Amino acid sequence: MKSARMPSAPEATVAPPPLDRSVFARDPNGSLSEDALQKILASPIELSLPSRVGVLPIMTAKDWRGPSPDDRVPAGVANFVGTLRRDPKFSLVTQTMVIPSGALGMEALREVAARYRLRYLLLYREVLSKKSQLGPWAWGYATIVGALFLPGQHQEVYGYIEASMFDVKTGLLMFTTRRAITATQTTNRWHNDGKLDQLASNATSKFSPDLALDVLTDLSRFAAAAEAENEHRGVTDPIVTTPTSSPSVATDSH
Repeated sequence: MKSARMPSAPEATVAPPPLDRSVFARDPNGSLSEDALQKILASPIELSLPSRVGVLPIMTAKDWRGPSPDDRVPAGVANFVGTLRRDPKFSLVTQTMVIPSGALGMEALREVAARYRLRYLLLYREVLSKKSQLGPWAWGYATIVGALFLPGQHQEVYGYIEASMFDVKTGLLMFTTRRAITATQTTNRWHNDGKLDQLASNATSKFSPDLALDVLTDLSRFAAAAEAENEHRGVTDPIVTTPTSSPSVATDSH
């Protein structure tokens, strides 16, 4: 007669809880230790919608000597916000103050959001280049009348607009959505700078609603990916909640 010890059943793996606070250092650099990095990667992904979200414009600082407020809001913000407000994923969409890019650090974003009592931020940015050169009608500038009326200037604006979703509670960036834009026009030679600025403003205002629809699409993809990863980790609690909505009708962009 023989006997042998039966193998023990594998112990159930207990998934770690989701992050309930930021593990980044409370300084402008937001340094991260190795233990904190591993904790972020091991934790399940939490997404709680509908929630309050703020659209925070990021602008290039005007003064190289330090942070300073800017005197304008990017032109595309209003239409970007208007499109997001029509979706049930957000209980509130509000604009926030403008801050200079990279001057205050990521922790400053959390402090701004806390003052508005926001769960998430969408960091909105416009990166554009402008170019003006002589066009085929420039030969008419040899005459005084031609210089006044002929459309001899070819103007072009090109670059991209982007939005990054930021989790205020954990200090983590969730995703970045970017859309390339370009716009051209021909005009006379007068007030070129003002016309270029207006061309850029019109282009970002036109295409920022498309960027908002891209954000909503990427947010749905993020939720689906989070659910799949959490299931793989053995997470049973419903820590990803997002309302279902009918897809918005996007406008054609060229």
